[in-house]
Amino acid sequence: MQNRDDGCLGTIRRELLRIALEKMQGKQMEQAVDSAKDIDVTKDAKYEVEEMINNPYMNRGEIPLAMDIFKPIVPENQELPVIVTVHGGGLVIGDRTMSRNFARVLAGKGYLVFSVEYRLAPRANSAQQLDDVCAGLDLVGRRLVDFDVDFGRIYLVAESAGAYLAIYVAAMKESKKLQEAIGYEPTRMRFTALGLISGMFYTTKPDPLGLLLSEQFFGDKGTDKKFLKYMDPEHKEIVDNLPPAFFITSRGDFLNNYTLMYHDKLKKSGKKTKMIYYGEKSLGHAFVTMQPWKKKSKDAIDKMLDWFELMSKEREEEIKKATDTGVKKAVRKKTVRKNSNAAKAANNKKGGKE
Repeated sequence: MQNRDDGCLGTIRRELLRIALEKMQGKQMEQAVDSAKDIDVTKDAKYEVEEMINNPYMNRGEIPLAMDIFKPIVPENQELPVIVTVHGGGLVIGDRTMSRNFARVLAGKGYLVFSVEYRLAPRANSAQQLDDVCAGLDLVGRRLVDFDVDFGRIYLVAESAGAYLAIYVAAMKESKKLQEAIGYEPTRMRFTALGLISGMFYTTKPDPLGLLLSEQFFGDKGTDKKFLKYMDPEHKEIVDNLPPAFFITSRGDFLNNYTLMYHDKLKKSGKKTKMIYYGEKSLGHAFVTMQPWKKKSKDAIDKMLDWFELMSKEREEEIKKATDTGVKKAVRKKTVRKNSNAAKAANNKKGGKE
């Protein structure tokens, strides 16, 4: 009975904190979204953009989730690179509509963009949110057959809390241990590179975020030692299984230290990374996705996309080299076998004459 009471009190406490966070952050987020409604972010775009918004794809715990799709109008048979975006909001507020202008900008540059979403805490814990994102990504994978897609150029871009989800989703794909600890199947999607904007990577540090919100994030998983073991994003099982990652932050980003720390960790671990840091204090948290029309936002987006293309080219070269090496080894093995057989035949023939 005591455990049940503790569970009820915990649920009530998390719900009250969620309401408080919505009041504190929700208004600011709404203002940012409202201020962008009358801005035409595609006026200078290379391509016109076709929008397919509000595509419902599942109900989780009676909460409907939907997906937006932004397709550039390109010449027929031109293969499109793909970007999937995951929104932020501290895991407790927000949805895919937050980054629609960002998605429009990406599509205007020639990328097929999918925006997915997930249930919010405390109605869903972190593990369930990861499952929501994986389910959304699998739906994206199924939808790709409807378009002409370059499967060697598929990227995952996420902001703030979405970046936290993105690194775990990417690592889950390669790690059985992480899958077992989280308790859900990974996505079938594999990404060439990640774009991580103002990432909320750490959830258990002794700072205001960790002290006040970790209970929101983890819910009843907060007592699962196997799960908590991996909630340090610097854990080897996560770091070793990440694809190349591009980081963006700024002086005005209140979580910029998280980006600096995590980028440094990945770099020291030998991962392929790149980070750009803007010194203007006026550039706030997630400015690239919330205000993609700004000069520095455009600069950040262009640099990220250029780096994505470089990663795809390097990956293509690695595959070609591995294939060529495999072919050479096969030819060499076949040649050795032929020479060996020829030598044996010659020896047998010589023995027959004698």
